[in-house]
Amino acid sequence: MILDSARGGLPPHVLVVTYALDPTADYVLSELNARRVPFWRTDLADFPTRTRLHARLGPSGRWLGSAHDDVRGIDLSQLRAVWWRKPTPFAFAATMSEPERRFARSQARHAWTVLSSLPEVLWVNRPERNGDCTKPVQLAAAVESGLHVPDTLITNDPADVAEFAREVGGPLVTKVLGGIVHTEGGKRGQLYTRRVPPEQYGDPRIALTAHLFQREITHKAYEIRVTVVDGQLFPVTVHAPAGPGRLDWRRDTRNLTYAPARLPGYLRDGIREMMRRLGLVYAALDFIVDRAGAHWLVDVNPGGQWAWIDLTRDALTQALADLLEKGTA
Repeated sequence: MILDSARGGLPPHVLVVTYALDPTADYVLSELNARRVPFWRTDLADFPTRTRLHARLGPSGRWLGSAHDDVRGIDLSQLRAVWWRKPTPFAFAATMSEPERRFARSQARHAWTVLSSLPEVLWVNRPERNGDCTKPVQLAAAVESGLHVPDTLITNDPADVAEFAREVGGPLVTKVLGGIVHTEGGKRGQLYTRRVPPEQYGDPRIALTAHLFQREITHKAYEIRVTVVDGQLFPVTVHAPAGPGRLDWRRDTRNLTYAPARLPGYLRDGIREMMRRLGLVYAALDFIVDRAGAHWLVDVNPGGQWAWIDLTRDALTQALADLLEKGTA
């Protein structure tokens, strides 16, 4: 595992924020090492127990100082690029009470926005842009950008669902509005896309919270994963065999097959416009392609994985390393 790099005594000018065992990040960091690009890798979980932040407001209005651990760190004045990959939460002393931890967490989160105020720093992506990329926001941006999105309803009224199904004239699926990972009884699981039987359209449990329903694209031919890096598009077709993966390929990743994909011009333009509207430099997009050839956007993941697909792994490694090395906001 690569932790950081400081070739030739140069101070790091790339900051990588991710969890300790992140093999996807390792591909890019290995490439930065080969290019002799200095970087510092850390995680929010290292603060404040292992990492220290020193920031003082200078007369020009720019924050000066450093963030570092006992071995390495980064000078704020040298920072050129931040890869906000997959950080884990801040970690605090076990002796603190829960109210103390909530207060400390808020203080730490606000303090680290010092980085967001630095001019001429490239972010992949800004954390606030990742947080803003919710399902309602991304689907609206997609439609505004000329992309096709399945008919969608968000509601907590059970009476809405049957009416929606009649209006769209097809079966419905339901998806979580947030992350699919959940923990119950100490066990970790995932909430995949699920088909909604008509007898459940009026389920009173719908009233307990908000739910997202979509018209199912029933005549699915295949799916496409498009990974976007600073306007470059890396599309791959995803083919799932008959079984649980046909509705949601994440259920059956071992049996998926991949092939190169070509995107029509309008789709490429729409993707770039949507990324601009969302303020994202990087994202992984999922499309369903029906038998008529229409492309339906179903998800925008600003922190999506990519290294498990052999076809695009090397190209994406190079593209991300190019971007971080250049470090232009």
